[in-house]
Amino acid sequence: MRELIALRPVLYHAHQYSTGESLPVNDQEMTELWLKAGTAMWKEDEPEPQAAQAIPVTAVAGMPGMSDAGTDGLIGRIPETPERKTTPAKKTTRTTTRKKKA
Repeated sequence: MRELIALRPVLYHAHQYSTGESLPVNDQEMTELWLKAGTAMWKEDEPEPQAAQAIPVTAVAGMPGMSDAGTDGLIGRIPETPERKTTPAKKTTRTTTRKKKA
């Protein structure tokens, strides 16, 4: 539905309409004068943006069974994400450097 929006403050029937407020459209003559003077403009209703589609990220079911610690010790696996799929680089330790030299 179209809406008549005030571009400047308008005093009409003892009511002050601020910039951005919706003006009454029941008086055709005033509506035409506001549009001609540039005091108001028609605004079309914009369709609501679609909600973002989220990918659920929760713990994947792991071992079947009940946890003895209530909700604190839930049993499950960590969610698989691209960051977790890559293997971390091995750190060089003394034992690995000695084996390489020998």
